[in-house]
Formats: sequence, C-alpha cells, structure tokens
Amino acid sequence: MRRGSVLGIDPGERWVGVARAHRGSSLALPIGTLDRSRSDLSIAEALRELVGAERIEHLVIGVPLRPDGREDKQAVMFRELGESLAESLGAVCVTQNERFSSALFDAPTTRLGHKARAPGRKSVQRQRRERERSHATAAAKILQRWLDDHALASDRP
Repeated sequence: MRRGSVLGIDPGERWVGVARAHRGSSLALPIGTLDRSRSDLSIAEALRELVGAERIEHLVIGVPLRPDGREDKQAVMFRELGESLAESLGAVCVTQNERFSSALFDAPTTRLGHKARAPGRKSVQRQRRERERSHATAAAKILQRWLDDHALASDRP
C-alpha cells in the first residue's frame, strides 16, 4: 500500500497539467494547470501549494515515446523535468508513455442543449481555459494508466 499520494504530470510547451490520486485511492483526478514559463523550482513550489502538506510518494511524468518505445529529445526533456521535480518534492519519478493523451481533448465538444459556435469563434480567454483544462485532464489520464498498470502488477502472483 502506498504511504503517500501520487501526482501525474502532463508537461506541455506552455502548460503543465497536474492530477492526483490520494493515498489508498485508485482514481486519478485533475487538480490544476501550471504555467511552464516558470523555472523548474517555481513549478515545484507551485506543486507544493497545490498538494499542501500531503506527502507525495510518486511523481508520474508523461513522456511521448516514439512508436518503437524509445525517447526522442522532447521525451528526454520531459523526463528530466520530472526527475528534477520529484527530487525537489522528495518523491520517486516514474515515466508513463503519454503519446496521444491530449488528442481526445483537442476535439471540439458541445454540451447537451447548447448550440456549438462556428469554428474559430471562441474567445481567446475560452480557448486558453480549454487548453489549460485539457492538460490537467491529460495528466489524470496518464496517472490513471499508471495506477491501473500498478494495480494489475500487484495483483499478479
């Protein structure tokens, strides 16, 4: 059984999506999005603010692996970011293939009973909020995959 929470991180070019699974939980929930233009240390401080005094045991960082499973330059950069953040938080860094984790959230969606706006007619603020939210949702998807894989591995004899 885990002694602390697990954070999932979806690093993007501008935003870092964050999700969390509380100690003993097998459910990943999106909790926020951080501005990547900060230094790694500031991102670590912002992560600490998001989780408060809660102990973080693992930091699951999404890395976009190539189809053959190897890392490209971007994957190396994201893994190194995860390692730096994990060290700062006193956690163990774990990588999870995140290729296509944001793709499902990039498609336009509508709410039941609401007319969709014509493409290109969203306000700049709304587009920004949607991009930010999509990173947090992608972080939850990355973390949920890791939690599911980890639960399956611990159930094996």
